[in-house]
Amino acid sequence: MALPSGVGGALAFIIGSVVASFATAVAYRMPREISIVSPRSYCESCERAIPFWTNVPILGYIGLRGRCILCGARIPFRHFLTELGLAIIALYLYLNFPIGDAIARFVLCVALFVVSLIDYDWRLIPNLVTFPGMPVGFLFAAFLMPEVGWKSSLIGIFLGGGVLFLTGYVYELLRGREGVGMGDVWLLGMVGGFLGWQGVVFTIFFGSLMGAIGGIIFALSGGKSPPPVADPSADQVEEDASIMQTTVPFGPFLALAAGVFALFQPQLLGWYFGR
Repeated sequence: MALPSGVGGALAFIIGSVVASFATAVAYRMPREISIVSPRSYCESCERAIPFWTNVPILGYIGLRGRCILCGARIPFRHFLTELGLAIIALYLYLNFPIGDAIARFVLCVALFVVSLIDYDWRLIPNLVTFPGMPVGFLFAAFLMPEVGWKSSLIGIFLGGGVLFLTGYVYELLRGREGVGMGDVWLLGMVGGFLGWQGVVFTIFFGSLMGAIGGIIFALSGGKSPPPVADPSADQVEEDASIMQTTVPFGPFLALAAGVFALFQPQLLGWYFGR
């Protein structure tokens, strides 16, 4: 029996925020090789276990005014943004897509959030997310996403991984250094699995456009890319005067473009592809 839209929407919002809280924990623990099961939630500053009632998504952050109840250290604001963002996304998907299709797109959005957070901090995209994401996306597309379908999904996996791999290979031949990481390649393959070849085309074009604009703004504002969190003691790389050499992770821009397509695919197919 279908739930009333108000009840179903509220439930989708709550589930989205809970899953988002788990996603931030995964993004923090996975690159540090910490189990996502234990220990239970703890403060990233004092590393003490936090009371369960302070870990309520969205409300916990607001109630604590963004600070740890144990040591007073600031809780990263992006935790709150991730919880609120994925909660809103879950609500939107519930209201605009069939339930199976909505779940598939939400799974992709969660994976994109995890990938973006890790890539921003560590300058790497975990294969533990993107590799399984390709077959999982294919299965979702084949059985739950009629606007994608298995044929478009299969083409998307090979197109997504192949185009970016070829681009990076040509760039490396011409410039003598890596221009596209393999993590970006598998990320685009995952996007293709979930969203088909149209999603890949949109993600490459708009992800590259937003990445170029973001890199230029970052450079012109005097920003200097920090070293990855994985090696905070690494020697600082000599600053390059050219704004085109600014190191900005590409994964978050690809993820943002893919997320936009996942949420607005019906509208974008009509506008971008003339369907």
